[in-house]
Parts: sequence; C-alpha cells; structure tokens
Amino acid sequence: MIVGGNPVALHHGAGESPLKRIKTVRDLKAEVYKNIKEAIVSRSLPPGSQLKESDLVEKLGVSRTPIREALNQLSKDGIVEIYPRKGAFVKNCSKEEVVEILILREVMEGLAARLATNHLSEESIQKLESFFAQYKDGSIDYAQADELFHSMIIQACGSTRLVGLINNLKDSLQMLDMRAVSFRFPERITESLAEHMEIIEAFRKRNEILAETLTRKNFQQSRFHYEGHLESK
Repeated sequence: MIVGGNPVALHHGAGESPLKRIKTVRDLKAEVYKNIKEAIVSRSLPPGSQLKESDLVEKLGVSRTPIREALNQLSKDGIVEIYPRKGAFVKNCSKEEVVEILILREVMEGLAARLATNHLSEESIQKLESFFAQYKDGSIDYAQADELFHSMIIQACGSTRLVGLINNLKDSLQMLDMRAVSFRFPERITESLAEHMEIIEAFRKRNEILAETLTRKNFQQSRFHYEGHLESK
C-alpha cells in the first residue's frame, strides 16, 4: 500500500507473530533493531502498521528502552515514522518518494556496475550467468535471479560506502514489493533477461561505461513499469 498524507494504523492479523522473542544477547539494542527491521522489510509488518511499544515489549520480551532506541534508528533509516502523541508507524511512501528512490537506485547501481567491471573474474561472470540458468530450469523465480545478480555486482564494486547506501535503498524497495510488481508480466521478464545478458557481455569486454549505461537502462525500464503500476492505483 502506498499512500500520501497521515499514516493509517494497521495491525498484524491472527496467527504467528512476525517478531521473534529475543533471548539474552550481548547487544540487545542491535538485536531488537534487526528483528523489527526484518519484519518490516519482509512485509510481515506492511506499510502503515502501527508499532506499539506495549505490543513490542510483549512479543520481543524486552524492556521499552531498547525498543525506543531501535524505533528511533529505524526512523533515521527512513522506514519508520514517529508522530508525537500518535506513536510509531511503518512508513507509507508517497508516489513521489517511490520514484525518487527508484531514480537514486538507478544512479547508484549504475555506478556500482562501472566500479565492479574490472573486479569481476571470469568465474564471477559465469556465476552471474548461472542465476538466470537457475531461473530457466525452474530452480528459482525471476525476482530471485534478479536479486542475486544485482547483489553480487554491488558487493563486487569495492566501495563499502556505496554498498551501504544501496542496501539502505534496497530495504525501502523490498518494503514496496517492487520486484514482484515489475516482474508480474512475462514480457517484462523477457526484456529484463535480455538486458542482463547485455550487462554480462559488457563485463566480459571490461567496458565500464557500457556496463554502467546498460545497468541504468535496466533500472529505468523497471521504474517505468513500476510507475505504471502506481498510476493504475
């Protein structure tokens, strides 16, 4: 759900809680943060869900202090919004914010591809190809192949700071379920597969500029499909 304006409080339905009870750990704040973030990014706690401290205390089995610290950090990360006298909510992004995230991801991942070009060995390039071979033989779905492909390129870029920036954007996009939307049409999967093969060929040629250009093109096309989805809503 992507809406603008004030958040709408939503509550997780009946059944198993997406949050795991925390046992004694060395860094309690970090574990609480990780637990809540995983539930948000996986959409177990969808956009708009209210994050009540009392519920979190009960489900996680910890005091309010590490929960407040974790919620404040998640607010800084841009995936939780805290409203005075109302509480904390999983962020609902406006259409404009979603498009901005997609454009930033396009630019950053293009740069990552350029930097990775001379770091990828032939063995690594073959591994990139293998993700789509697994898709073709039915081992994984296309969204998984796409995720594995881009994650490997990001890690190969050699810039710790760039990796951190991209991963923060990835969390936001996973919350929005972008890949599921982008790849729900067979024709988009066919186009995307061809785009990835071109990127792989650019890596083989050690053509940094081409790798960046083609990677940005790939993200542009996915953005156009996602924007169409937003407009239809």
